[in-house]
Amino acid sequence: MANDSGGMTPDEARAALDDVAHDGAALAARVVTPWWYHPTLGLIVGVFVVAQVLPGAWSIAAVALGIIAIPVLTTTYARRYGVAISKPAGPRGRRLMLTALVVLVACMLSGLTIRLVGLESGWALIPVIVAFAATVILGRRFDEALRRELSATSIEPA
Repeated sequence: MANDSGGMTPDEARAALDDVAHDGAALAARVVTPWWYHPTLGLIVGVFVVAQVLPGAWSIAAVALGIIAIPVLTTTYARRYGVAISKPAGPRGRRLMLTALVVLVACMLSGLTIRLVGLESGWALIPVIVAFAATVILGRRFDEALRRELSATSIEPA
């Protein structure tokens, strides 16, 4: 029952906070990425990296393929599991996402350097493998952090 000022009673406020905590835990339980998601994303990231080494139109085609593949992957995941995550839920997730982005940029720059210096294109396998591995490893760690951050009860009654 609400108090005279139109607000919640302390018991109602506690019950509402309990509901929020329960909803966060329920959402965290639903955010379970299938085994194939991060390796598939790693392959897409690898395409972006190898595109830096490819000549002319092949480079553009590889980037276009990657741009098409990312929404296909994320939409497939969202439709199948009913959850779409577009940003981190807390500081650890933000750090992991930023780390993955830095690794991807470094790998793409490595691929571009290989092309500009005139090294054999086989050298591109190194940044491709690094980008793939980082995507899979950091992606799984991001998922763990996301689940923890979603289920954490950051709202505490006074």
